[in-house]
Amino acid sequence: MKYIFWDIDGTLLLTGLAGADALRAAIRELFGVENFQFSHPLAGATDSQIIKQICIDIKGRCRTFDAANILINYHRLLPKFLKERQGHLMPNVTATLAYFEGLEGFKTCLLTGNTTTGAYLKLQRYGIDKYFDSHYAVCGELSEDRSELAKIALRRLQVMHPEEEISGSDIFLIGDTPNDIICAKAIGARCLAVLAGSTYTKEQLAEHEPWKIIDKLPDEPQKLVQLFNEA
Repeated sequence: MKYIFWDIDGTLLLTGLAGADALRAAIRELFGVENFQFSHPLAGATDSQIIKQICIDIKGRCRTFDAANILINYHRLLPKFLKERQGHLMPNVTATLAYFEGLEGFKTCLLTGNTTTGAYLKLQRYGIDKYFDSHYAVCGELSEDRSELAKIALRRLQVMHPEEEISGSDIFLIGDTPNDIICAKAIGARCLAVLAGSTYTKEQLAEHEPWKIIDKLPDEPQKLVQLFNEA
């Protein structure tokens, strides 16, 4: 069995910055800070990491209470911003996920810096949540470190399927940032970097030596299967 772990933002879809705007709205409500400017890049970061840094930037330290308050309000506000912003799925996403659904020898999974709630709000908004079994979802509340998420994903598969003797070589990670590539390497998995929704250039991603870089998901999903089978 091959396990295909998908990133969300920039890989499956773009939300029109709905997530960032929902966070800013939560920060304004809680701390009275207008138009908060994030001090670190959001692309490829985990929500746990982002919220911790927000607390440090505003309060000088991160208390569990403050982080939880931000997250609670972010989850409350996100549906509103997802509805208002002009987001969209990336090319060929729906056709690819539909093709892989039930395809023998492959399992579609989720590995994202989003929290579980945030991830499924985004997937539901764009109608692709049905393709992702929550039992195989590894999300950003489990660790600030994306590489740790990969280790958790691998360990979970090993516990769920002890008869398979699963290793990193059985996993492909599809993403759009250097952190996705680093994450895959942490467990010996292969990262397929997709440029279509990335904020990084092909040259910037190539510096981190992903397994493959493609412009977008193939028009014919069978070609993606062929790519995986040739690995």
